[in-house]
Amino acid sequence: MKQKNFLGKLIAIDMYNCGTEEISVSTVAEELLRKGCEQFSMHCQQIVCNQEEGAKEYSLFAICQQGHVTLHVYPEMGFMTCDIFTCSADADPAALARNLREAFDADKSKITLLDRGDFGSKNDMKPTHRSKIKLIRRTKNVTSSMGSKLKKMMMKPRSI
Repeated sequence: MKQKNFLGKLIAIDMYNCGTEEISVSTVAEELLRKGCEQFSMHCQQIVCNQEEGAKEYSLFAICQQGHVTLHVYPEMGFMTCDIFTCSADADPAALARNLREAFDADKSKITLLDRGDFGSKNDMKPTHRSKIKLIRRTKNVTSSMGSKLKKMMMKPRSI
């Protein structure tokens, strides 16, 4: 196996149509973030919440051993972004990203992985992108794009 020549990993996630209960209150989101950090060896030292008076949007910053996790949450839009960075060999940032996507009940997500501090090949300089859409959401998208004929066929059984 080829040894990787980089200092850390950065994972950026955009999560769409997140669960209202999970993102509406910053203390709920903070607890989900804290649990995820501990479960995947990020060793969270402190979480700071930044929410301006009267604003629904907020940011959470988890200061971790050899890394950090930031969440920027927009409850009215059902949208949040998350950046996970770690230099720790013990941490599993990809598993934490999957955990947060599930914990915040996102219908759709876009994940970008990037090796930081690559001192070697140019091949590793391009980020890797992944997208995931829940099956029910994908079905809704197909039915709306295919028109009413497909909807009728799916919703109404054929008479015998």
